[in-house]
Amino acid sequence: MDLGGWFDLLFTRDAPRSTLWVWGNAAHWVYLTFGLVVTVWAVWALTKVRPESQNRVIKWLAWSVFSIWIVPPALMCLTDTGEEWIAHLPLHLCTSAAILVPIGLLKRNQVLLNFGFGLALPSAVAALVFPGEMFRYLSSYSVHYFLHNIGHVLPVIACLAPIAMGWWRPSWRYYPATVGLGVALMAVAYVANKLLVKTNYFFVNWPERGTILESFGSVFGRQMYLPVLVVVAAMVIAVMFGIWSAVAALARLRPAPMRTAAGAR
Repeated sequence: MDLGGWFDLLFTRDAPRSTLWVWGNAAHWVYLTFGLVVTVWAVWALTKVRPESQNRVIKWLAWSVFSIWIVPPALMCLTDTGEEWIAHLPLHLCTSAAILVPIGLLKRNQVLLNFGFGLALPSAVAALVFPGEMFRYLSSYSVHYFLHNIGHVLPVIACLAPIAMGWWRPSWRYYPATVGLGVALMAVAYVANKLLVKTNYFFVNWPERGTILESFGSVFGRQMYLPVLVVVAAMVIAVMFGIWSAVAALARLRPAPMRTAAGAR
């Protein structure tokens, strides 16, 4: 393969057909497994971070996540002629979260931290499982697909970091604010889509092909799609908070470790 062929394989949608990404192919499973292993390891490592080092780790995580909405889209637009800059404003859920979650971490903002756990985290996982139509035109070995996976594993780790470090816990008290913030972002994206015409930020105009949202559109139709999307988002947040409540309840029921004779003295 000549240099131009390698460039197409790594960066553009002119890669050989036999190398194109397909949902559920070997590369997809390798990246999902990689993401799971890295997340589990990172969360475990974060539980070991000493209090005096936590601020430094949080800053590193925050700036790493923040770079997600800048670096991968910029590289894609510079190398792939099929991509337009207007389609990569930070108005999707994941790119919005790449700004809001770092602010939540750095400022320890309760609303943003709960938003990260309740909506940004499951959305990042969904983006890993269902990368969307764009990747059907790219190679499984493309740099863009690699960055897509790294760029969605990092927010998952960032959303779990304050829990792993022990200085924050999700709270049902912030459920209304979390839902409200999600709806507000949808509203901003809806207006932006109308003004920009060709965009589909937050997937509020139509379901993205190749994602789980496609099933909502086919079942409920175009007119009911957006209201259903809002309800589903609220349900996802409730499920995430419910999972945390269950985990916290089980942790409280777990018997305390027995003190040794030496410890008792």
